[in-house]
Amino acid sequence: MKEEEYIDAIIGIFKVEGIGLSMDAIADRIGITRKTLYNRFKSKDELMERCLDRLSSIFIKEIDCLADESVDVVQGFRNGIMGMWKFFCNSSHIFTHDMITVYPSVASRQQDTGRLWLNSKIRINIERGQADGTYRKDIDPLLMSRYIGFSIFAFFHNELKRGETTDFNDYFKKVTDYNIHALLAQKTEQCHSE
Repeated sequence: MKEEEYIDAIIGIFKVEGIGLSMDAIADRIGITRKTLYNRFKSKDELMERCLDRLSSIFIKEIDCLADESVDVVQGFRNGIMGMWKFFCNSSHIFTHDMITVYPSVASRQQDTGRLWLNSKIRINIERGQADGTYRKDIDPLLMSRYIGFSIFAFFHNELKRGETTDFNDYFKKVTDYNIHALLAQKTEQCHSE
C-alpha cells in the first residue's frame, strides 16, 4: 500500500472507532504488522498529524473550485460551498470530537488553516465576480469572505459539539443561495439551486 492508502484506511477506522486505538490495534484493523506501521509512522502523534494533513488536502481540493477561472463565479461559488458540504458529510463526530479533545492544538491549527484557505478562496471569487460585473461592487470582499467562512465553520463546529445530525445538504444549499443572492449585482434566477 502507498502511504496515502494507509492514511485513508486509518482515517476510515478513526471515523468509526475514534482515535483511542493503540498502534497495535490500528495495524491489526488495516491488516499489517505493528513493525510495518512503525516503519511508516514513528509515533501515534506523527500518524495523527499525517491524518490531519490528509484531511486538509481533501478539504482544499473540495473548495479550490471557488477560485476556478474555467467556470463562472456563481457556479464556482456554488461548487465550493457544496464541496464543503461534501467534506462535512464525510466527516465523523467521533473523530472530530476526539481530535479536539486529545490533540487540541493540532486540531485548532488545522481548523485555522482550513478557515483561512476558505476565506481566501471566497475572497478571490468575490473579487472576480465584482470585476466581471456579476457581483455587487459595494461589498467588501475581505469582510464578506470572513463572514461566510466564519458562519460555515461555526455552524459545523457547533453541530459536531452537540452530535447533531442536521441535514447539512439542506443547510448548505440554503446558505449558498442566500449568499449568492446577496452578492449578485442584479437579482436573477441565477441564484437559485439547479
